[in-house]
Amino acid sequence: MADWAFGVHSEYGKLNAVMVGQVEDFGYPPYSHSLRYLTGDKRRTLESTGGKVYDLKSEQPALYDTLVAQLETVCDAFRARGVEVCRPRTFTDPEKRYLGELQLGYSQLYPADPVFPVGKHFVEACIRRPFRRKEVWGIRDVVQPHVERTPDAFHVAMPQAQPDPADVEGTGHGIYLEGGDIIILGRTVMVGHGPLTSSPAGGKWLRRYLAPFGYDVHPVEVRGDFLHLLGVLCLIRPGLAIAYMPALGGKLPEPIRDWDVIELSLEECQALGTVGMNTDEKTHLIDRRQTRIIGELEARGLTCVPLEIDELTDWGGAVRCVTLPLSREPSHDAAPLPQTGS
Repeated sequence: MADWAFGVHSEYGKLNAVMVGQVEDFGYPPYSHSLRYLTGDKRRTLESTGGKVYDLKSEQPALYDTLVAQLETVCDAFRARGVEVCRPRTFTDPEKRYLGELQLGYSQLYPADPVFPVGKHFVEACIRRPFRRKEVWGIRDVVQPHVERTPDAFHVAMPQAQPDPADVEGTGHGIYLEGGDIIILGRTVMVGHGPLTSSPAGGKWLRRYLAPFGYDVHPVEVRGDFLHLLGVLCLIRPGLAIAYMPALGGKLPEPIRDWDVIELSLEECQALGTVGMNTDEKTHLIDRRQTRIIGELEARGLTCVPLEIDELTDWGGAVRCVTLPLSREPSHDAAPLPQTGS
């Protein structure tokens, strides 16, 4: 068993351990309105499946091999910086079929969404799109032993949304909460909500759960069809963020209102310019195509690690999406809290 302790207290403290997704289980559902964040060739592919699951490995083996290689590139970048990497286990056949009457499909590409850490709390969430709700099991089996051996760690599962055909079209009104909408700043947690991902009800549940442990939860509306708060905002180090301001109503969220910000264009945001990931306050892993952002960060003293992840990005997620942080030390501006309830 590894010697790191479970717990994540910020977005840029020293990173010790992560889980990176895998594509051995990658079967996307036929296109529906809930997948409208996909565009171009990916959207056309899912529109032409004849109502069947699109199994990447059998349908496009060369693309499958490319995704495997790009995920390994991400893993290698972490390992080269002393970060331990684990992977989710594969699905069982019954797990693949779970909720198939609502939405076919299965994926373990983006483990940052179905669960998330806040301090020493490991939270099993509820994803809006039904085909992704099964992902938690392959993650839980790998992460739970680390949670159990970490003193004062908590493992909690939020209420699950009722099965609703409206979720497939993205018009459901259930309680949804996704890890991609969580940004941690010590005892402050920003929680995004928008039409594609988390709902206000999900954020309210998290506030009620975390309040006795001394956390302040701040809801942040994500305007437009963007996947997650992390898809429009990234905290780089104390006092510096990257953001697509129109999706935030033209201003940074209250907890970071006075921070400096590198503002993105719509094109940079749609290319997931905010979805890199820090290994510490000085090092940022990022899509190599984001040359302007890389230049802006380097001009501010950051070391950028450009990665070839274009195919990962085309499926709707970049470095931070394929990566679930499991052990990250507090930054100097975000000390951890005692994990005791009232």
